[in-house]
Parts: sequence; structure tokens; C-alpha cells
Amino acid sequence: MLDVRRLRLLRELARRGTIAAVAEALAFSPSAVSQQLAVLEREAGLPLLERTGRRVRLTPAAQNLVRHAEAVLERLEQADADLAEARSGLAGVLRVGSFPTATRAIVPAALVHLARRHPGLEPRVRETDPAAVAHALRAGDLDVALVHEYDFVPAPPEPGLGTRPLYGEAMYLAARAAAPTRARSCAPTRTSRGSPPPPGPSATP
Repeated sequence: MLDVRRLRLLRELARRGTIAAVAEALAFSPSAVSQQLAVLEREAGLPLLERTGRRVRLTPAAQNLVRHAEAVLERLEQADADLAEARSGLAGVLRVGSFPTATRAIVPAALVHLARRHPGLEPRVRETDPAAVAHALRAGDLDVALVHEYDFVPAPPEPGLGTRPLYGEAMYLAARAAAPTRARSCAPTRTSRGSPPPPGPSATP
């Protein structure tokens, strides 16, 4: 039987790229992460990591195992949430990430509504760069987050994370108007006697 805690380490390695980054995110030492991944390899009975100098790379078997780990961990987290709600309803600290505009325009009214429906929750809001939200959610630093996305710069899908659209807003591009082109005069040129010049080209003898 594969250990769920070690599967979580493998998933984090797939997301963060290095053992040092996994250790820093989960408050482990790099040696402890390496030892647990070595144990996971023995449990799996297959090589999971390829050493390339000081870095490691996941084998195809490890990449497949990560996909299973995503599904397993998601179901376990949902089970924990269901049990907590069954015991005493939604309660405890709720860590919310938000970008500055949403913090001012959306979050205050949402907190009032949340307090009415779930008075046992203790929301704690902190401004978070949307680019860092995925890592913060996986590391357990956040429980939920507000992010923004533009149609012309779509965000890549994040395995194991669910999203729900809340608002849509049109955006307009403002630019300086081009300078008006001066209209050329079409009026004929007058001679000294006040009559227009003869049509066609003229030559001076």
C-alpha cells in the first residue's frame, strides 16, 4: 500500500521541480524529502526519479503515479471537509487569498454574507498574487482564493484545483486619437487679373 504522505511529496516535486523547493514549501529538510521519496520508490517497486547532476526528473511511471495521487488527495480532502461539516457545520479558520481590486470591491460584501450563513467560520483575508495562488493552495497556506483571468491571456489549467467564474467584465483600450489630416484646398489658383489659369500644362518659351 502506497503511503499518502509520500504521494503528496511526489506531487509537490512534480509541481515545484526541485527537492529543495518541496522542502521549503512543506517545512521539511531536503534530506528528509529525499529519504521519503526513496521509500516511495521501494513501495512502488519501480524507479520514480532520475538523477541528472544535482537535479532529479520524474520517470514516466512517476508521472503516471502523480496523476493518480492528484485524484486520491482530492478525494481525501473532500472527505475531511464532509466530516468536519457533519460534526459541527462549517467552522474554523478560512484562509482567503485575494488580489487588491477584489479585496476592495468584492470581499467586504462576501464576508458579510458568509458570516450570516456560516457564523462558525473565521475568515482571514490576505492579498496574494494570482500567479502564486496554485502553490499556496496546494501547500495549505490558502483554502480559497479570488483570481482574475483575461480572455487573451488564458491561465493554464491547474490539476487538482477547481475554479468557478464569479464575474465577467468588459475591458476597453483607450488610445490617443490620430491628428486630423488637413484637407487640401481644391479651389483653383487665381491669376493677377482674377481669372483661373488655362487648363493643362504650360511651358515658358
